[in-house]
Amino acid sequence: MQTFFENVEFQRLLADWGKAGDVSVIAELNSEKIGAAWYRFWTDDDHSYGFVAPHIPELGIAVRSDFRSQGIGRLLLRRLKETGKAQGVKQLSLSVAPNNYALRFYESETFTKCGESGTSWTMICTL
Repeated sequence: MQTFFENVEFQRLLADWGKAGDVSVIAELNSEKIGAAWYRFWTDDDHSYGFVAPHIPELGIAVRSDFRSQGIGRLLLRRLKETGKAQGVKQLSLSVAPNNYALRFYESETFTKCGESGTSWTMICTL
């Protein structure tokens, strides 16, 4: 089974991490990283599936499988939303497959569908 970091698309999403505008939050338990949420600004020419506009950063979340459905993703997302709002970010976007169990989670956190890219939905949330 391919890990998160072996996935070519995820490698591209995180390439050159730390450039201006990149923001992340990490969940740890006993000094062990168990999840992360991040956002990154993209351009019209260089972007990912959840891209909406250059001024709207795209969100990513990953929680280790043995820690899912315990509220960690929700805590990470809410902290990232707070951070973004404090930095003047007005909206966040993301991409999710409509059959992904995370879709209901995103909807419960006020993300709404604003488009489609391939087989995934593009969603947006106002902070």
